[in-house]
This record gives sequence, C-alpha cells and structure tokens, in this order.
Amino acid sequence: MKLIQVGIGERGGHWIEFIGTRDDVEIVACVDIDKAALAEVSESTGCDAFESLDDALAQVEADGVIIASPSFLHGEHSKAALRAGFAVMVEKPLAADFSEAVDVVATAREVDRPVMVAENYRFFQAERTLRKLLDEGKAGQIDTVFCVDRRDQPSGTQGEWVKSMPEPFLTEIAVHHFDSFRYLFGSEPVSVWARSYNPHGSDYDQNGAAEALIEMRDGLSIQYSGSFVGSRYDFDLLICGERGDLRTNRSKVWWREKGRRSFAEMPLLELPAGEEQRYPNAGMQSLLIQFRDAIHGRAEAETSGADNLWTLAMYKAALQSANNGEYVSIEDTFTPELQQKAGVAGRVT
Repeated sequence: MKLIQVGIGERGGHWIEFIGTRDDVEIVACVDIDKAALAEVSESTGCDAFESLDDALAQVEADGVIIASPSFLHGEHSKAALRAGFAVMVEKPLAADFSEAVDVVATAREVDRPVMVAENYRFFQAERTLRKLLDEGKAGQIDTVFCVDRRDQPSGTQGEWVKSMPEPFLTEIAVHHFDSFRYLFGSEPVSVWARSYNPHGSDYDQNGAAEALIEMRDGLSIQYSGSFVGSRYDFDLLICGERGDLRTNRSKVWWREKGRRSFAEMPLLELPAGEEQRYPNAGMQSLLIQFRDAIHGRAEAETSGADNLWTLAMYKAALQSANNGEYVSIEDTFTPELQQKAGVAGRVT
C-alpha cells in the first residue's frame, strides 16, 4: 500500500516512524509547509517532498492519503484528496466544523472513495477487553459511567496552533473519549451538557479543561471530566453495572463483583500479532489494515467518516452547551437534513 502523507508534525512523525518499520506499506510522498522538516523526512525515508498538496495529488501515484495536518485543515485537505480520487484516513477530528465534516462525508459518497478517521483509542488492548466484557454482559445493565482524564500536557507538547484554539481540550482530547463511549457501549448520544474553563497554571490561551454530562440511548448516563493541567497523566474510567463494576486506566482492566470491596485484575484480550504496542503506536496497525480493506472494497472501516459524524455531533453539542450553559440535543445538532446529506438518514439516536 502506497500512501501520501499530509503533515509531518508530532502525530505525522508517529505515522512516518511506524510505517517505516513495515514492509507492507510505504509513504511515497510527504506534504508540509516546513521546508527543513520536509528535507529531513525526505532524506531519511526516500519519499518525495511537496509543499503543495495539490502538486502531490497531481504528480504522485498512491493508494490513499493520510492526513495529519493541523486539525483546522482536516476538512479542506480531506475533500481535496477525495476529489483527486484518493481514499483518505484523517486524524481526528474529521473537520474542525461539523457542517464541513458532513461535506467531507458527502464528498466521499459523491466520488465513491472511502474516508475514515484515525480514532486509535478504540483499538487499545484495554479498550478492546472492556468491549468484550461488556458484550458478554459481565456487569449486566449499565446505568452510570464516570470518566476522568487529567494530564500534565502544556501547550508546547502539541502543535503551535493548539495553544490559541478556543476549546483545545474539547477539540483535541474529549472528542477521542466521546468516540470511545460510543464504541464501548454500542450506543448513540441523546444530549450533552458541558462546561469548559481554563485552570490556574494553564499556558493555553483558552479553556484547557472541560467537564460534561452525557445522556446516551437506553438511559445510560456518563459523567466526564478532563484537563491539560495536572501533576501527571491520570486516567480512570469506572463503569457501574447491576452485577458489579468494571474499571480501567487504559492499560489494565479490573472487575469488582457487586457486594465485594476490592477490584481484581482481569486478563487482557489477546490482540493480533504486532498490535500489543503502547501509545503512540497502539492501534496504528489495525487502522492501516482497515484502511487497506476499505480501499479495496472489502469492508467499511469501523471508524468510517459516516460513523464518526455521530462522535462529532457529541463534540458540537458540547461546544454549544459550553457556550450557552444549556443541555443540547443531538437531534438538534445532527439534524435530519444533515443526516440526509451525509447519507446516514434513518439511523436511530
């Protein structure tokens, strides 16, 4: 599989490094406006270097395009690659604006090329294990979920554009977790209430933290809280069911039967060979396999653009709620008209 990569910053660098270890996929061209970085990548990998995406799309033969450019350019770059006849795998978010994300999915349908989002959290070993346990009914009916993500992640650890974003935590991190909730519980959102703020000690220009109350279909309630300003990375997901509680720190999974005082560690689900890696490589192999299968028409990607619109609808509702302080209905966010345009009309929410 031959790929063009757009963006060679931090996340783009992860893709270049990971793909460089494989013999079944190759980055044949890279696109970026940073001439020095382009020259370095071109020298180390042998790929062609372009400062213009249009030039790369016109001159390079490839099977697809990986888009790892700044998030506010994802929609523009995705549509350009699709219209040039390429399949697309784009880092989250699919687009910075929800209506533009719908345009991307509509464009993919129009030109009959696949678009998928690189939502790697779904493929983490602990996350796959949790999904299996939930599918088996380990905890019984789930009523309440608590998720806390605290990280020591100043703006300098991310792209330069993140520091000045109006809602950096909701945009760069919470959207991942929203997708995880949909995946883990096999359910779609009904409404979202959110509040965003900028903690003391934050070097972000705006709102490096957020919290949300999310109602999912079937009455599931999720309490969510996250921040870029913590003393260390600390993640905790607690799933409360009628038979007991499941818990994960994204590396391990624990189970506590109802009535017991302590948790017991659960064995992790065995993953395909090569997929046991930790972040930043966790999930990359599965994403590439799904991208390849989508390119060849064998299967729709689990994180297809059409599916990811429901994650972005949660994100859009959270942004709107953080702005007006009210609960926001997903139906009002992802309207029947937009569903029709994206080709997902009729899906139950």
